[in-house]
Amino acid sequence: MLKSLFADKNRFWQSVVITLGVVIAIIQFVKIAKKNPGDFYLHWRSGELIATGEFLYVNNHNYPYPPFWGFVHAPLASFSMQTAYLLIYPLFFICLFLLIWVLNRMSEAHFPLLRNQLFWVVTAAIFLASRYLIRDMLECGVNLALVALSWLGVYLWSRKKELWGSIPLGFAMALKCTPSLFWIYFILKREWKMAIYTFLAAAFFTLSPMFKLGFTEYRRTFEHWGTIVARGMLEPNPIHWMGGEIPLANMSFKPSLARYLMHFPKEHEARLDTPLYIDFLDLSPQTSLWIIKAVMLCFLVFIGWKFRRHYEDRNDERILWECAIISIMILLYSPVTWGQHCVGIFPGMYLLVRCATSRQNFTRPLKIGIGLFVFLILILNRTFIGKFYSEVMSTYHVATFAFIGIIFFLLKRHENVTREEELKAEQITSKN
Repeated sequence: MLKSLFADKNRFWQSVVITLGVVIAIIQFVKIAKKNPGDFYLHWRSGELIATGEFLYVNNHNYPYPPFWGFVHAPLASFSMQTAYLLIYPLFFICLFLLIWVLNRMSEAHFPLLRNQLFWVVTAAIFLASRYLIRDMLECGVNLALVALSWLGVYLWSRKKELWGSIPLGFAMALKCTPSLFWIYFILKREWKMAIYTFLAAAFFTLSPMFKLGFTEYRRTFEHWGTIVARGMLEPNPIHWMGGEIPLANMSFKPSLARYLMHFPKEHEARLDTPLYIDFLDLSPQTSLWIIKAVMLCFLVFIGWKFRRHYEDRNDERILWECAIISIMILLYSPVTWGQHCVGIFPGMYLLVRCATSRQNFTRPLKIGIGLFVFLILILNRTFIGKFYSEVMSTYHVATFAFIGIIFFLLKRHENVTREEELKAEQITSKN
């Protein structure tokens, strides 16, 4: 009955979805116009410091970001912060369109859809990632831009345009270190041409602030940033990072595991004073850190082993699943993962829904997984359960483990393709 209702009123429901999207976009625009709800001021200020020749990291301003981040924002210093904020807001929609276009082009041969089906697949993927997409709207889509640029690089490589593909990926790597996981992926795949071009592109963009700052000032700036990053990586206590105590909102792998391995001090900002906050193991910071490093290394090796094959066909379906997993791995292995960063789950969600729709194969585990994700991530959030209970949920890092769950669904699809390819190879061998 529900299917027939949607089929009969398809255009009506599409109009409803589009209208809802426009309303949300306007609401976020109004929020930006009235106040500064995101981190844009920090990025605009970085650009202003570069433009005026001041030291970029004065008072450790915006220290997690490399100098190129400020250099890219420098042109915005020609405008007031609020004007620049409003002018750059459409970047979110440009990047979302680019990412959907790339995903569609890369997957259309494997998972063909009718135009009407494509609309609803895109809608479903946006809905599943909506909590994080809406949050990144307030950042004008800078995190979505990193995802889109990385996937654009992969798409151009798949079309044997390594030089062009290296530019967006190298640009993303220079903006933030985390997209470098895609570069490591190309090394693992022994795609040397793409790896070399991407390294050169990333090096060029990384060094480009030198044209504005000069060699001496750039060296001072880069060394200051590198020292802060190194200090964060070498921090012996897993509940601390380069900025001090790890905040409650950080969804990366390290603090998520630490939450279950050790007791956070009473004064720690990620600990809540409520009976709903339950402690688990009480290991020392040193022991916890060793366990965390071992788990993260084993998981990384496991994924690397799964991805070890070199594919002669760059349109191999497994490349889609692998890159979707990398987009989520970036969230897990980044030292800091806020909600706006989690737009990295969008490619995986899109591909899972598209594959199931195209092949009419919404398995029971997938339905249960999507249902749990909707309940735990979309329903049990601040809008519906309030700030307090939302923070209680955050202390258990439910979102982090939900991301790991998505990875295993993607791996299952990956393994299915590998099994099919091996079966085909065996059949060809037996015929010969």
